[in-house]
Amino acid sequence: MGEHLGWAVETSRDGEKWRYLGKGWTKPGEPLLLHGASTFVRYKAEDQKEFGNPLERTGDEPMTLLDLDQGTRRDLWPGDEHQGLPVLLPGGEVGRLLRFDRDTGGDEFTWALEFRGERYRAPR
Repeated sequence: MGEHLGWAVETSRDGEKWRYLGKGWTKPGEPLLLHGASTFVRYKAEDQKEFGNPLERTGDEPMTLLDLDQGTRRDLWPGDEHQGLPVLLPGGEVGRLLRFDRDTGGDEFTWALEFRGERYRAPR
């Protein structure tokens, strides 16, 4: 599946009590989408000891885009330019965004993710 980087992500409603959202996997330099992110998000690379500064919600959109290299957060409605990006779901599952469709009224949406994996085989 190639080289991937692991990112531990936590969320908080108040910026004080933190809950582990999961571990997101990205290719080097790739941003990470989050679904179900709270008011505050913080993350760290799996080889780092400390989490970065909390990033506060910027809007009421359903998805959050983390630029992991720049340390920024942007809440958004995903567009075509986000297809193929990894999406971290609450509970830690990560899939790639296949599509995100929004109705003309703007309040309802449907979306699809692709999940991939490898089966572990013990050495014989």
